Amino acid sequence: MTGLFGGTFNPPHIGHMILAEQSLHELSLDKIIFIPSGNPPHKSGDVLGSETRYKLTVLASCLNPRFEVSDYETKKESVSYTIDMLKHFDRILGGEMIFLLGMDALNDLKNWKDPQSIANNFTLGVWRRSGEPAQNEFADNPRIKNVNAPEIPVSSSQIRKNIREGLPYRYLVPEKVYEYINAMELYL
Repeated sequence: MTGLFGGTFNPPHIGHMILAEQSLHELSLDKIIFIPSGNPPHKSGDVLGSETRYKLTVLASCLNPRFEVSDYETKKESVSYTIDMLKHFDRILGGEMIFLLGMDALNDLKNWKDPQSIANNFTLGVWRRSGEPAQNEFADNPRIKNVNAPEIPVSSSQIRKNIREGLPYRYLVPEKVYEYINAMELYL
């Protein structure tokens, strides 16, 4: 079984890696495929180009042989919708997959393209923090598998802010990501 972990990864950080590792364990997955978004419909502002985010995600995930990175989304020129990505990987993996997302994303699923199709046709692995309630119509869906998510107080937006302001961020991202961001002077 393969876990699909989509996201902007702007930049990928230790929280992403911890959640992926936790999902491997709790859901008995064979591997995780990180899928950096190409042209996400819900993001704007200081999002790096998709090729750079893909490179950063490869660097972030390279130490775990059970982590892979797909360029499916980053090669697309059209807007990236989760339903299209899931159908693509469903054809490749023959249904042997779980789409990983946070409770915040599940709570926002109603605003995505074809939310009922996502919830009814694909297994979802949802990262849930202790005591975090589901606040949506999908909460009782039998296709949802809960994954205990540790509290990881790190976010890509905070990392970008730290970089812009000259504040420390070294241990919030994998070492190779830190080195690349500095070498290429990203997020300044």
